[in-house]
Amino acid sequence: MPRPFFALRFLSAQRWIPTLVGTTLAALLALNSFVANAASIKTPHAEVELVAAENALVPGQSSRIALSIKHAPHWHTYWKNPGDSGYPTKVTWDLPPGYSVSAFDWPVPKRLATGPIVNFGYEGEVLLPASISIPRDAAVGASVTIKGKAEWLVCKDVCIPEDGEVSLSLPIAGTARMVNLDAWNKAEALVPKPLAGWSGEARIHGRDLWIELKPSTEAAKLTRFDVFPEAEQITEPAVQKVYSTSTGYGAMLKLVDGAKVPNQFQLVVSSPNNIGREQNFGYLSVTTKNIAVAQDIGGYTLLADSAPSASLTPATASVGSPSAPVAAANSTDAMSFWAAITFAFVGGMILNLMPCVFPVLSLKILSFAQHAGAKNGSSANAVERRGAMRVHGLFYAVGVIVSFLALAGALLALKSAGSAVGWGFQLQNPSVVWVLAVVFFLIGLNLMGAFEVGTLAPSSLLNFTAKNPGIDAFFSGVLAVIAASPCTAPFMGAALGFALTQSTLAALAVFAALGVGMAIPYVLLAWFPKWLDRLPRPGPWMVTFKQVLAFPMFLTVVWLIWVIAQQATIDGAAIALVGLVGIAFGAWLLGSLRTRARVAGAIAGAIAIAFAWPTTAMVEQANSANTSQSATSSNGAQWKPWNPDEIAKLNAEGKPVFVDFTAAWCVSCQANKRLVLTRDEVVKTFAQKNVVLMRADWTNRDERITKALTAMNRSGVPVYALHAPGKPVQLLPELLTTGIVVGAIAKL
Repeated sequence: MPRPFFALRFLSAQRWIPTLVGTTLAALLALNSFVANAASIKTPHAEVELVAAENALVPGQSSRIALSIKHAPHWHTYWKNPGDSGYPTKVTWDLPPGYSVSAFDWPVPKRLATGPIVNFGYEGEVLLPASISIPRDAAVGASVTIKGKAEWLVCKDVCIPEDGEVSLSLPIAGTARMVNLDAWNKAEALVPKPLAGWSGEARIHGRDLWIELKPSTEAAKLTRFDVFPEAEQITEPAVQKVYSTSTGYGAMLKLVDGAKVPNQFQLVVSSPNNIGREQNFGYLSVTTKNIAVAQDIGGYTLLADSAPSASLTPATASVGSPSAPVAAANSTDAMSFWAAITFAFVGGMILNLMPCVFPVLSLKILSFAQHAGAKNGSSANAVERRGAMRVHGLFYAVGVIVSFLALAGALLALKSAGSAVGWGFQLQNPSVVWVLAVVFFLIGLNLMGAFEVGTLAPSSLLNFTAKNPGIDAFFSGVLAVIAASPCTAPFMGAALGFALTQSTLAALAVFAALGVGMAIPYVLLAWFPKWLDRLPRPGPWMVTFKQVLAFPMFLTVVWLIWVIAQQATIDGAAIALVGLVGIAFGAWLLGSLRTRARVAGAIAGAIAIAFAWPTTAMVEQANSANTSQSATSSNGAQWKPWNPDEIAKLNAEGKPVFVDFTAAWCVSCQANKRLVLTRDEVVKTFAQKNVVLMRADWTNRDERITKALTAMNRSGVPVYALHAPGKPVQLLPELLTTGIVVGAIAKL
């Protein structure tokens, strides 16, 4: 049974080879004013170089060097804890024997918010200082070259990994003096120092982390401040509230699902007011306490046994404060575990009716018909057939449930590793879509009689499947789940969104309920097959019916090729179509009675599959085109690309915004778009209320969209969000009707 697999794509950053500024050691010593740096690495997004604080290195001492990064306007790199995404800048050193370089002394970062994504990093110009230790036996009068491979991720609307070799040549001398004194003093002043006299305690309740800060007696009073945990993947950067208390200050953060808070951790406290006497930021070591008292303060659960609610007043919210809440009627925050289980079960049953699942399930009708027509024979044979059907149904159910659990496990593992993924993530890879197109195309050709699998498979495999018919049923369940992954049914979005915010066991339980719901109709039919008595007996009609079932398969292939066109441009779709022709030619040869022709057919099919494989260049070209493209529907409705920053601006101007979170591979999305969102009645209602229309296209992977879906307690598409001025975000159902959309807009 063919099974799709996942292809990995790797990004390669452009490498830049710096050239050293040529000069002689004698001239350096004579001038005694050498500015110690190498030629910079220049890219369109940043200028990177290695610089030194002193004009020479002294044996047995340490000296300061730094990686200088000058960012292009609006581009940024990352702090040691990058936040929601990204990774910190690093240098892999290649040093002479006896030399060593410390880790960076990271300057205080800034919050960099892009819609729902919040990162910690730097814009403009920044120096990342470090200390280099010089061996005692370094020869005075000689010269030493310090070099290493620098790697950084620079981001704006897109993120680009870059790297290059940085190097710096310095003389060895008995004494040294500072160069660029003002720049170095400014850089060193930006490095946080320990906050003397301060103390911090953390308390945990569920996923809430309450940090109580007690300042020193000399500290100035703060009116607002920010905290930056040093450890990665402990708290969600976008969720933060800060407070003043009777004993000092407090910060309420939200833990990442499954995060383990260490007994002691460090964070940077930053404020425009003085914290210490010389700087407005500093490091603080926080001790985690096991005792927590929950108190409801201003809609948030504050956990502090030493901070009663009467003494807590909200301070000015930081730039990372949560965005507008989702309407309570549509939020899954209040959803119970058993409600999520019920929603998943019902959604799984409805999933059988979705168009993406029907082509696979229709194949099982043939096996039903075969069993229904076998009425002759003894009662013992009838009992045996009934037992075989029940076993078949159970193996199908196991295949469905195991597949959902496997998808859930992969999704949870990727999320815990820091990836932003959601339901249907596998179809964001055009290689996976291509494999599915090949699988469905081959199934269609098989149903049309172009070739027979039984004549191609080894006899040992045929004997094994004959003795173990449940294996076929199991992989039928696997294929059904793969086909169902781009579809969502009513209740599924809320249930899966809830699951991905809970513990691993709870999430797996919800996905298992989804699998049970999808499998139960087939299991019931296998165990109670009374309706099969109404089917005609086996005969020529079965051959015709089998050929008819090929056409839903071919329609599915058409849809998948259209998805490839969205993901890898129209050129990619054209190449895929040529590949399908090659596969059809190979299948025709496979149907031959001659062995050599079959071998040639297998080779031709393999070459066609490899030839039509979507390339990374096609995907990047499609992403560039989709980023700047706005869509106009046939009836004149103008859809803008999704821009979360613009939504807040439009709401402030009194304009409502309707956002369609969609994907080309999502059948439900396409059905809603064509049957509801393009209806004249809906379009006129949008125009009458001056609703701005935005479309968030999740066809290819987009971490910003994934984060936005997560913030709304959703894990996949379709999602329809109505942002009305002064109101919480309203989420519409996954399956739309004209009345639902018009009714929601009419209430604005």
